[in-house]
Amino acid sequence: MRLFLAIELPKDVRSHLLEVRRRLEAALPKVSCTRAENLHLTLKFLGEVEAKKVGAISESIAMISTPRVELSATGIDCFPNRGPVRIIAAALDGTIPPLRALVDSIEQRCRFLGFEKEQRAYRPHVTIARARPVLSARFRATAAEATADLWPGPPFWPPEFVLMESKLGSEGSVYLPVARFPIGAEKKT
Repeated sequence: MRLFLAIELPKDVRSHLLEVRRRLEAALPKVSCTRAENLHLTLKFLGEVEAKKVGAISESIAMISTPRVELSATGIDCFPNRGPVRIIAAALDGTIPPLRALVDSIEQRCRFLGFEKEQRAYRPHVTIARARPVLSARFRATAAEATADLWPGPPFWPPEFVLMESKLGSEGSVYLPVARFPIGAEKKT
């Protein structure tokens, strides 16, 4: 099973990001857009995992406690930071310390379970599109200008995060929830 941990987006946030995506497609049509139902905030990518390990992962992740988090999309973010653009995303901001604490707790639990630690610094974002072929570095300015009046997006308070399975198919990836974990709720010990 191909697994990752993520925060799903509410309908109004998804609608906002779809408008951002429409503007980007008009400004630069050579992008492969993320399907509306697949827009999410990744917390940790686990990769290929044996199905028999899902129970242990879920049990361990369920012990994480974090305060409520407020987020909103604040502008275009492009990856990598410099040079040709491969990924176009919406940067997220808000109550970032609790979000970073959640990501750090997930990393700690996952390391205990044998997963490798992410080496890159965590930058909360929602991938909107992938550039194929890569775009010139000038695209950053074009994207920012094309979407300037759309920021910030609506705020949201995610009630949970999700262990998701990613199934690859002919129409692209399909994401299926495997387990849900509350955010901002007291954990039972």
